[in-house]
Amino acid sequence: MTKNQIQTFAKNYSDKDFDRIKFDWNGKHEGDFEDKNYDFRMKLCETIKNDFSYSSEKLILDLYLELSKCAKETFGVYNSFHLFANELLERTGIKYFDEYIEGASKSMDTGLSSGRLDLSNERVSEILSHIKSKMANSENESEIRGYDYMLKRFEWLSENNEK
Repeated sequence: MTKNQIQTFAKNYSDKDFDRIKFDWNGKHEGDFEDKNYDFRMKLCETIKNDFSYSSEKLILDLYLELSKCAKETFGVYNSFHLFANELLERTGIKYFDEYIEGASKSMDTGLSSGRLDLSNERVSEILSHIKSKMANSENESEIRGYDYMLKRFEWLSENNEK
């Protein structure tokens, strides 16, 4: 596919296109690893990573989650994974925060990469308030799994944004 065709795909992305980007793994590792959508997903990511303006939040969310699934099984993470994490949070705030945690929690690599954030002060404050509120008002441990770690991450971001 040409760059133009990939950009058109990104602009028109909908649920019916998910099968083209999903992590479609054969269950094997190393030399036997196969993901029939890997090449297209990487071309798509490389094409849109520097300009997300023509990509829907649904595409960014789906790519973020599928990249995290792939990272878990390849024992490595796409080198621009953090850009998708950042765009997802900056664009949607807390709307997909649980999905952000889900992707960040897939592996040590996704955990580290998803923390490379450059968010606005307003977005960091919004997310911090959400984390604190959720932790204070939830009695369901599974509902707030990962929030304690994210509290530390976003407190650190808040402190560094102030400097």
